Amino acid sequence: MAKMPTNKILNYKAGTISSQTWTNPGSLNLVRDLAAINRHNVTHTNSRGVPYVYRVRLQIQPTVSTGTYAQVFSEDSNMVQVLSVATVPQTWVARNAGVKMHFARENMFKQQGVLKKERGSYSKTIRYTWDASPDTFLVPKTGVGTLSSYNMGTWDYTALKTDDAQMSHVQLMSADGLLSMYLDSRKQIRSDSNEDSDSINQPTDDSLIRRLLSPTLGISSQDDEITALARDEQDNPPYQLDNDGDAIAPVEQARIFIGPEAGLSTSVVIDAPYGVLDLEAINAYKDDGANITTGFNIKVELLGIYEM
Repeated sequence: MAKMPTNKILNYKAGTISSQTWTNPGSLNLVRDLAAINRHNVTHTNSRGVPYVYRVRLQIQPTVSTGTYAQVFSEDSNMVQVLSVATVPQTWVARNAGVKMHFARENMFKQQGVLKKERGSYSKTIRYTWDASPDTFLVPKTGVGTLSSYNMGTWDYTALKTDDAQMSHVQLMSADGLLSMYLDSRKQIRSDSNEDSDSINQPTDDSLIRRLLSPTLGISSQDDEITALARDEQDNPPYQLDNDGDAIAPVEQARIFIGPEAGLSTSVVIDAPYGVLDLEAINAYKDDGANITTGFNIKVELLGIYEM
């Protein structure tokens, strides 16, 4: 089980938010930020690569504008601020992808004769990003009343290398990210699964995970009555076959509203696999409105950590 940090509160500030289109005010790397404020390592997965799911209470609060008199929602009493929170899908694909990538990385070091004692103190598990190399994660705030950015340490991201490829960051949710790489590394599922040969059902040729795990075992073919029977029934997969399709897309866990008529503070409980989540926000109006770009404050309270 994961060690629960004693300091469980993280505060953030979302910057400029559009009144015309959805804006990404940043993503949250809860693992990195909990490590910084607790002064000890926190990980995305356990020592076998199984993802941790971070259960948090997420609350958004309006920004207080200071001046002669402090005001809240001073621009337009009809404005409602909306926050959409997305996470990695909590599926077998996301879980197994973390485990397989972990062992692929361990094999990378093993093949090069690198011992664990020769690696960095915090190099025993993979450190992920959301969908960029690197991501623009929000920095937690410190202080009381007037907040300032927390003085963070150095968060070294995981890099991977094979003979003919190199990856500076392991992304979770990009089209070529962890989940897609995992599906590429598996025996491919065809629209008609009752094929007589496994020759067309191999992993993709450019699978980074397969290269990291090499030498690999071939897939044996069998041709007996039981195999034939198995191939001839229930052979249409009830899901999308695209390795870069909806199965690797983020999941919207919540949509939160605050405003004079929606409440000045709203909170939801989120389960975030790998401890990383993405934010999209917009300022909306009941009337014609205006292009007001005021942000809001975000409070995150860690409630628990469990293995996926």
